[in-house]
This record gives sequence, structure tokens and C-alpha cells, in this order.
Amino acid sequence: MALIFTLSSIPGSTLSSIEFPYAHPIAHSLLYGTLYYLCYRALSHHRLGRLQSSVSLAAALVIVAIYGMSDEYHQSFVPGRSEELEDLLIDLSAALIVLIGIVVVRKIRDKKITG
Repeated sequence: MALIFTLSSIPGSTLSSIEFPYAHPIAHSLLYGTLYYLCYRALSHHRLGRLQSSVSLAAALVIVAIYGMSDEYHQSFVPGRSEELEDLLIDLSAALIVLIGIVVVRKIRDKKITG
């Protein structure tokens, strides 16, 4: 979250020099996909007791959604940046892709265990 906040604080004029195709959506996807995975891992392996798997998956998605909204709001105060619904949708799409990946990997792993 600190990395995302720091990157979101960079003025837009500094970022306009980056000419890599699709750099913006790729960066959002990598950052928010990773954030989702880390939130999920933290919730599902909490020392006070393991949360039910589906609760961990949903709670991590809610955390990422709220953080994404707050990040877009934060960017409205940064010179040359603005809050964009498209960015939030990219963030949530990345989180959903990771969520689906976790579920698929878990189902494959469970099939191997049960034989």
C-alpha cells in the first residue's frame, strides 16, 4: 500500500515521459493483483485463527476495492493526476483475476490430494 501511495503521489507531468505501450494498465494490474494476493495471504494465515477461505477471498477483495477508491481520490489532489473510474476497474479486474487463480489452483491441488 505504501508503494502504491508513493507512486500515486508522483505528479502527472513526470509520468508523461514514460512511453511504454500499455504501461499504465500493466502497472495498475501488477500492483493491485499483488496487493490482493498479499491481503488474501494475510487474512487466511492470521495468527489469531485462520479465516474461512471464502471469507478471506471476499475480505481481501473488499480491502483492495476500498484502497483503490481511496487511491483514486488521493490522486485528485496530485498535480497533473486525476481520479479515473477506468483505473479502479483495472485494479478490481486484476484482483478478480488473482482471486480466480487462487480458486483454480486450490481446486487442482485438492484433486491431486484426493486422488
